[in-house]
Amino acid sequence: MYICSNCWNESLKWQGKCNFCGEWNTLQEFKEEKVWNGKLKWEKKILTKLDEVEVSTNSEKIITKSSELNNALWWWITKGSVILLSWEPGIWKSTITLELANLVDEKIIYVSGEETSFQIASRAKRLGISGKNIEILSESCIEDVLETISHNKADILVIDSISVMHSKNISWVAGSISQVKFISEILVTFAKTTNTTVFIIWHITKDGNLAWPKTLEHMVDTVLYFEGDKYDNLRILRTLKNRFGATSEIWIFSMTESWLKDLKNPELEFVSSKEAQIGSSLSITIEWSRPIIIETESLTTYTKFGYPKRSARWINSSKLDLIVAVLGKYSQVKLDSYDVYSNIARGLKIEEPGIDLSIAVSIISSKLNKKIDKESIFLWEISLTGKIKKPIYLEKRLKEAEKIWIKKVFLPDCELKSKKCELIKLKNIEDLIKNI
Repeated sequence: MYICSNCWNESLKWQGKCNFCGEWNTLQEFKEEKVWNGKLKWEKKILTKLDEVEVSTNSEKIITKSSELNNALWWWITKGSVILLSWEPGIWKSTITLELANLVDEKIIYVSGEETSFQIASRAKRLGISGKNIEILSESCIEDVLETISHNKADILVIDSISVMHSKNISWVAGSISQVKFISEILVTFAKTTNTTVFIIWHITKDGNLAWPKTLEHMVDTVLYFEGDKYDNLRILRTLKNRFGATSEIWIFSMTESWLKDLKNPELEFVSSKEAQIGSSLSITIEWSRPIIIETESLTTYTKFGYPKRSARWINSSKLDLIVAVLGKYSQVKLDSYDVYSNIARGLKIEEPGIDLSIAVSIISSKLNKKIDKESIFLWEISLTGKIKKPIYLEKRLKEAEKIWIKKVFLPDCELKSKKCELIKLKNIEDLIKNI
């Protein structure tokens, strides 16, 4: 077995280039140690009837003081669960786990293999954390950590981070595949047997995916991703996996020098200005159960090369290619000789198709050099035939538009009515260009 040292992808044979990340000379031979001694042992376990198991009792929940965090975790932290927290360096993963001391009353043990107790205490003082319910342990050996915790019972255990933890039973260095896999198995077992909630901090690759092993995502109960620019104070905590509730829920908050601030009504956070601008339009996206006003931005410039460039930030690049192709086929807006750049303001990553129209409008606005009124909002999924498709949760998006300053709503031809907004119902892209 060969493992890529850059992305930790596995390969059955050595080759000069990794097929997953494309890096050269990164495959290294990996031999997993065998610990089986040739004797099989069995142990009798007790079976439990399904109807006799009590669920959703208050004793199994940890409800935080942050409504936004509760929303992301489906209303509470489940005791005995293992939560994986990941994103790139400098995004404040350690800060958010330390901030748990202000959000819950339960006892927390914070284990750091990267920082000293003095460094952690300095950051806690800056954040205004009293520290009455949190204890610090600067240790990187997992056996010593668990031995210490066995004599100091806690409700929440934070491991910061698993990449620097090591086990005395594995000869490989900290952060290697064997170490990470072995330590993860120990922590999962510890969480289930002691009913302790475990937060594990882990890093990502340069492509934005969780670093090896993928098995780590399967073992844990919840996977949380940070999103946002490290140079911006806005942060989004997204739930990608949750065995105890829904996924794709988000926690939106801003990071200041002294505390975390929940953004319960983030209507203005993703809109840079209410003034009409060229290459900018508004839409409403749905993050599981929450409608959020977002601003799409686009720039079109005449290409200096033979092949026009398409660049998308915070949206799928294939979505941008599709929209440009539909505009070229079914409208007078031709982009064959133009570079097209599209972006979602403030770094909210959007996957759902309900914002297709807003992206198209921002491109048309930039190409025609025409300002788009910020009192208008665009709700439409683009069809490959140039027709209008109704996005899901259209009624919920319309109600959100009625709550704020929106006066015009561009949407598919449907039976919806509104007393506060003028509904402009469209059939195809040509109707759109005539009405903007």
